[in-house]
Amino acid sequence: MVAKAVEFDTRSGRRSWTVVGPDGIPIDDLEAYLGAIRSSGRANNTVKSYARHLSLFWRWLNAAKVDWEELTFPDLTDFLHVYRRGVYPLERVDGRERTQSSTRAVAAAVKEFIDFQRTEGRGPTQLILTRASRYSARPSSAFLAHIQKRAPGTRNRLLEGFKDTAHRPGTIDFEIDFEKLLQACETFRDRLLLSAMYDGGIRVGQALGLRHGDLLIPEKHILVERRDNNLNGATSKTPDLLNLKMPRRFFDLYTNYLLRELLPRQIDSDYLFVNINQEPLGAPCSYSNIYQQVASIGSRAGFPSLTPHVLRHTHATYLAKEGWTSAQIAARLGQRHAASADVYIHITEDDIDQKLAETSHLIWNGSEERPDAE
Repeated sequence: MVAKAVEFDTRSGRRSWTVVGPDGIPIDDLEAYLGAIRSSGRANNTVKSYARHLSLFWRWLNAAKVDWEELTFPDLTDFLHVYRRGVYPLERVDGRERTQSSTRAVAAAVKEFIDFQRTEGRGPTQLILTRASRYSARPSSAFLAHIQKRAPGTRNRLLEGFKDTAHRPGTIDFEIDFEKLLQACETFRDRLLLSAMYDGGIRVGQALGLRHGDLLIPEKHILVERRDNNLNGATSKTPDLLNLKMPRRFFDLYTNYLLRELLPRQIDSDYLFVNINQEPLGAPCSYSNIYQQVASIGSRAGFPSLTPHVLRHTHATYLAKEGWTSAQIAARLGQRHAASADVYIHITEDDIDQKLAETSHLIWNGSEERPDAE
């Protein structure tokens, strides 16, 4: 073993990830970077992913006999192609090639690591990892933004050979399909969880961090708060406190969950979503457990590709169909920038045709060229 990502207990009692060498001791260069992103408040799952990516990078460096402080751009492209193809020393157990999106994620982690070390005065001095782009990557939604002067942006050169072909999560057919999902659930806990993500648009990590005290029942609101000490490692990516209005259905499901499943089992836990049919009883649900549950529910209901994120995307798409602006949807989802909501919105040609039919009188002002004119 040259390098391996491992989980450990920090001094604060939180679980986190680092990369250790053959002696089981954290590799200093990698731990310096991982410690920095850990202290910056990055989600534990992010630290975990970066630790795994960088452990593979370190394994390749050892096999290629390359010192990371003397890296060249061809070295890095060679590493990424070896990673993508899944050949020695980065073989996959199933023998398959890795995806483009996975390769892009590794490239981003390596670039961040090198950028961090450069701020510390270390690293390859001649290596150029960015290329100037004509415009900033984040579009502006401001009025008359097209005539405003905008600062040039930069692109990661390592990503240029690996197009982003990742498939965005889809959506379900709103209430029709959601009722099928509720019927496919075997517990009120699972129905409540689906409601939190579909009716509230919250992430699975935010749901797993909810406490009973976060439910403001008289006001029909829930509070989504970032906590860094959750026993299940759940973390809200949104640093700000969210105060979300929820429908009556959510609180009706909560009442049934409390009276029919928690109290009969004498489960007393602050966490809202806990184990009710497996040991340790009453322990907060884990990410893996919930992903398995959601996938199982989706299969029973006829949606084999269902994931928690599909429900979040559906929530945002519903808001868009109801006329919410990107800024309003972003605020509901806990995003700081209006453009961040765009990836969650799925608009079909039928949606566009319907909106055009409703507003054509404003665009063509009675002209015979209107699409709906006979």
